Amino acid sequence: MLIVENNTNEINKIAPASRIVSLVPSLTETIAFLGAVRSLAGITRFCKYPEGIQDKTTVVGGPKDFDIEMIISLKPDVVVAVKEENNKARILALAEKLPVILFDIMHIEDAFEMMLTLGKLLGKEKEAGKTIGEIKNEFASIPNSLPKRKCLYLIWKTPWMAAGKQTFINENLEKLGLENVMEGRYPEVKKENFEQADYLLLSSEPFPFKDKHRQKIQQKYPDKKVMLVDGEMFSWYGSRMRKAGNYFRNLFHDLSNICI
Repeated sequence: MLIVENNTNEINKIAPASRIVSLVPSLTETIAFLGAVRSLAGITRFCKYPEGIQDKTTVVGGPKDFDIEMIISLKPDVVVAVKEENNKARILALAEKLPVILFDIMHIEDAFEMMLTLGKLLGKEKEAGKTIGEIKNEFASIPNSLPKRKCLYLIWKTPWMAAGKQTFINENLEKLGLENVMEGRYPEVKKENFEQADYLLLSSEPFPFKDKHRQKIQQKYPDKKVMLVDGEMFSWYGSRMRKAGNYFRNLFHDLSNICI
């Protein structure tokens, strides 16, 4: 049984869920933040928040290679996943055995809907609503007077890949007054794309860009501003967004003080 996040009737049949397998780190963190860490029956090996979570529950593999039989053996009430991050074939196979809620998160409002759904599943609707309110207040305080500058948000090298306009990351770039030069979701980057951008942002994930990479790219493109950025702030949806507002305010001021 495959459940889409806005299928209220099916969600009501499951709620309240006392055993959940989370196949995405940001969902795991959000479930714990809402006060339902004891409901986590299984998580991925990349779920690192809250600290020590892997010592408290079962690790079922990664977002792409999770162990279906292990998940079934945990007898969860529901499995939560994200379309962009989890292996489609494995999700479909898992959904033949267990209820699966598959979120498709491309916009900030999608993230809010996800949190409300988790709140309903966990019997934590009040906590979810409060968290969303806090995030909205944080995001409302991000300045918006920066003239639009073209940017390239790099997520991988060999080959170079970037986050395109059809991503959750792109909405956060827009909040900073940045215009993404890449179309689609996660396209390969060409030489002309580098040349189109004023800012080259190097994300800390999934490829862990470091200062040595920044320096090398800066030397190749001396007329660009090359910056390391925290990928969790740009790409993690859920409770992590509470910290993103302050991060984006500081980054906004850094961008504003740069002359290109």
